[in-house]
Amino acid sequence: MPVDSDDPLWGALDRVAETPTLLVACAFDGALAPDEGDPAEARAEQVSSEALNVLVALHGTAVAVVSDRPADEVAELMFLSGAKGGARIVTPEGVAALRDELGATALVAVGVAPTGEPVRGDVVVGVGEELAVGSPYEVEDVDDVAEVLEELASLRRRI
Repeated sequence: MPVDSDDPLWGALDRVAETPTLLVACAFDGALAPDEGDPAEARAEQVSSEALNVLVALHGTAVAVVSDRPADEVAELMFLSGAKGGARIVTPEGVAALRDELGATALVAVGVAPTGEPVRGDVVVGVGEELAVGSPYEVEDVDDVAEVLEELASLRRRI
């Protein structure tokens, strides 16, 4: 999925990158790690982990890995250097509470269906067939998720 400045998703990322406090919430299974085969063998894609590490380090940016798995298990399956100093692991139901706790002015949700009322300016990205219904933006697979996260990190670095 090449970066296309005319693509509505890239335009939405460009707009949301300028928000003062951004929460980036990514599903582990299906978005960061391929959702195929044995779930116990799932590992986050290295490129996505690297992009999340960059996002964690940026001012006004928080990262959440979203999963129903135990937090310690998810942490072992991720490649997040900031896992102890910034990235959070939450359940899907915990995203809204984390947003409130952080006072996030916008949310980028990848492979996660946010609960509650949608907030204008948020970017919700469905992955594959997951969340395809009702997701304003969609990508095909974990490789596309990596590109989205890399682009967001690049845009967010500029502010």
